[in-house]
Amino acid sequence: METAWWSALDKKRGSRPRCVLLVDGLRSDVAARLTRLVDRPGVTVTENDFWMPHGKPVRTDDGWNKKSADEARLDRHDGFLAPETRQVLRDWWLEIKRRANTPNWDLAATCEIEERKGLLLVEAKAHSSELSEAGKRAPTLENGSKNHERIGSAIEQARTSLGRRVDGSWGLSRGHHYQLANRFAWSWKLTRLGVSVVLVYLGFLNAQDMEKDGALFRSEDDWSSAMRDHARGVVDESCWEHRLIVKGTPFIPLLRAMEVPFVPEME
Repeated sequence: METAWWSALDKKRGSRPRCVLLVDGLRSDVAARLTRLVDRPGVTVTENDFWMPHGKPVRTDDGWNKKSADEARLDRHDGFLAPETRQVLRDWWLEIKRRANTPNWDLAATCEIEERKGLLLVEAKAHSSELSEAGKRAPTLENGSKNHERIGSAIEQARTSLGRRVDGSWGLSRGHHYQLANRFAWSWKLTRLGVSVVLVYLGFLNAQDMEKDGALFRSEDDWSSAMRDHARGVVDESCWEHRLIVKGTPFIPLLRAMEVPFVPEME
């Protein structure tokens, strides 16, 4: 019977436990770790910021308290955004809110971006098979179909606006590379609402527990090449590592890689 902390996670290998490890420990240490991850002048996470997840699941008499390891939903958690901004996001993304979901983020944190409050958003991968080209599956129920259309419209708004305001070619779509499209669409919408965003695509290096699932990322160049190839035709190639401006608000997409040792068999 599994008793280690990672046994309580929905995904027990790959990027999920590594994201939890990334935010586990003293708040001052985690803040410094996240700031180093971004490694960008003018972007700082402090111990007074809010982030999710914020540590390993905690063992209790009844099993596990998993709250500390929850992924972030920007429209549901008070620590990220003002209530009115959260409502605007939900209305933009969903027509029917009941029992409907918005994107989960592997890691999200408030931070300072160029002397104003903003958000650090992290999408993490541990092997090549996690870079999905799949589109959003068409729902079978009427309410799901309404949301399907609303989401398609939201992504198209982002694609059109980025193509008009930011030089380059943008191919965001609900029909393919859906996860990539919704990450950029949400980042775009936040900047439209005046929230500065740093979007980090994070490659975990040498994730040996995932070796049977897909090609591992062995170096920063390996990860960067894989991600750029994956995003080509969807995200303009020149956007990475550059400061984009949407309605006067910074949006900074970054590629980062790091090794977070994790060997489940030895926990």
